[in-house]
Amino acid sequence: MPNGLPDGAELAYFVKGQECFDPIVATSGRDLIPLMVYGRNISGQEFGGMYCIVLTVKGVVVSAGLLRTFGKGVAELPLVATAREHQGKGYFHALFSCIEEDLLCKMNVEKIVLPAAEEAESMWTKKFGFRKVTEEQVKKYMREVQLTIFKGTSILEKEVQPIKA
Repeated sequence: MPNGLPDGAELAYFVKGQECFDPIVATSGRDLIPLMVYGRNISGQEFGGMYCIVLTVKGVVVSAGLLRTFGKGVAELPLVATAREHQGKGYFHALFSCIEEDLLCKMNVEKIVLPAAEEAESMWTKKFGFRKVTEEQVKKYMREVQLTIFKGTSILEKEVQPIKA
């Protein structure tokens, strides 16, 4: 960990190792998580421009999220993970607040979207204020930007909240 920051391999291991979701495998059988962390592309899916945002406590990654912006219109958060032993302690909430308030708001990003598994949908809607996107809106997003969509997920969106004075 040079300069105290995790490298891509450590982040991929962290995200995969948290078992927060089923494995994400392309039709080719390739694991998509390292491709996303490293911002690599495979046929039919582009992962360029992905940034990994991490929250560390005493030098240990406790929560992480992959983030990509598409100009000022929309940003996506296709993957998040919190270490099992740190779940329920508010770490991801703190990380998400930093992403929304300290990053996206200052970049004047209007909306944040994400793919949500059915079992996580209520967490995103109730705790973070997201709402389910209509099929028509998903099609519009797909025409405008290449969102990361996983089989068996719904797309949720939220307007980025302005910084509270």
